[in-house]
Amino acid sequence: MNSSELREIALTTLGQLGRLPTTSYYEQSVAAHIAAKCESFGLEVQSDAWGNVLVSRPGSEPGARGLAFVAHMDHPGFEAISQEGNRVTASVLGGVPPWAERSGAPVVAIVEDRDEAEEGRYRADHIQGKIVGPDEDSGSRSVVMEFDSPLPRLPLPVVFDLPDFDLDEGQIRMRAADDLAGCATAIAVMAAATEHESPGSVYGLFTRAEEVGLIGALLAAEDVLLPRDTVVVSLETSLALPGAVQGEGPVIRTGDRATTFDNAAEAYLVKARSNLLAIDESFKCQRQLMGAGGCEASAFAAHGYDATGLAYPLGAWHNAGPDESIVAEYISLDDFANGVLLAAEAAKLAGTDPASPFTERLREPVSESHRRRLS
Repeated sequence: MNSSELREIALTTLGQLGRLPTTSYYEQSVAAHIAAKCESFGLEVQSDAWGNVLVSRPGSEPGARGLAFVAHMDHPGFEAISQEGNRVTASVLGGVPPWAERSGAPVVAIVEDRDEAEEGRYRADHIQGKIVGPDEDSGSRSVVMEFDSPLPRLPLPVVFDLPDFDLDEGQIRMRAADDLAGCATAIAVMAAATEHESPGSVYGLFTRAEEVGLIGALLAAEDVLLPRDTVVVSLETSLALPGAVQGEGPVIRTGDRATTFDNAAEAYLVKARSNLLAIDESFKCQRQLMGAGGCEASAFAAHGYDATGLAYPLGAWHNAGPDESIVAEYISLDDFANGVLLAAEAAKLAGTDPASPFTERLREPVSESHRRRLS
């Protein structure tokens, strides 16, 4: 699979995922699409007791360390919990912008039903509405919404009514780039992994309820869904910051808000970057601690896994626009394409214990001339 084919798979997949509204606890349609897509590539697919989706491509050497690419299927949103006529009270799920209650933003409630004609698929009806204010009577963060018609049942997920997917002037704009961009990257990596062998297994792990506390990742780590010696790479978007600039490439993430990540895990990404630069010296990639938010590498690190991260610098993080507006998130198309290439290159190294060129130099014996001068 060449780079153009890999990019096309990733971009097409991202567009397909964008059409599936998602928020914490309501990721079923995204999970069903991911499972069907990966099965179509001939990959092993399973779901755990919590609804996390694990995709596997076995390695060629039993016992070799695997490499897992982890992304979450949810995005901040709301859960409609009570109603009187067309007026609905909804609890906030995840890091919705603090001004959402007074934004008047348009929203859609998602009524999903399993498609009886096609197992594992979901169909959805969208009921449009808008936020009208905060729920003053609630002890937790919640909002009041008005919909065009009463909701047929409760609870139901509600998301901002924003573009599913729009590609324009080198930018990808969508309601939930965080973290559907990570999911699309992992799917493309797994597709590419079917065309090459590596000593270690390659995994794609797609988790639930990240935005409300890394819940799916924590449960997967507690249950040792991935073998304990697996190297974990969190695939994320994260707020663009100085040193992590849109258009300058995906970011090898040395840490997040909670944790500094592992150098041995990062070596897979650094070595992959070195390999790609040897082919194309214009390949862009950044390296930075991105501390605006947390990511699933921290969840796995807390449970004893070697973990690192790869992130796309994100604009309008969690749909927070200028002047207290609610807008689509956006990432650079080139950053996304290069991130897919970098992750796919890293997957080829599963089970090889790579080291960066700088680390390899540090491992060389100190020269005799230096030894003599110090003796």
